[in-house]
Amino acid sequence: MFLLRVVVFLILVSLVVILAYPLLIIFNLANGGDGFGLCSDLITCEIPFLEGPRILVILIVTFFFLVAVLRAIMKYLNSINKEQTIL
Repeated sequence: MFLLRVVVFLILVSLVVILAYPLLIIFNLANGGDGFGLCSDLITCEIPFLEGPRILVILIVTFFFLVAVLRAIMKYLNSINKEQTIL
């Protein structure tokens, strides 16, 4: 039971990180970084045409997969809690 709650917490943290990742890339580029490997030099940067949509699709699929896993775990926790009642 405790392990499932830890997994739920880790999934929730992962969801927040997935939602914040595009902002972190922009913040990194604004501070002179390479956008976490996206662009080595901002002046001569050539990002492929499909790089943005590819990252978007990966983030969306991962987000919905984690939401589905979270929902399955929560349903399982609810079923365990119903069986352990005194009534």
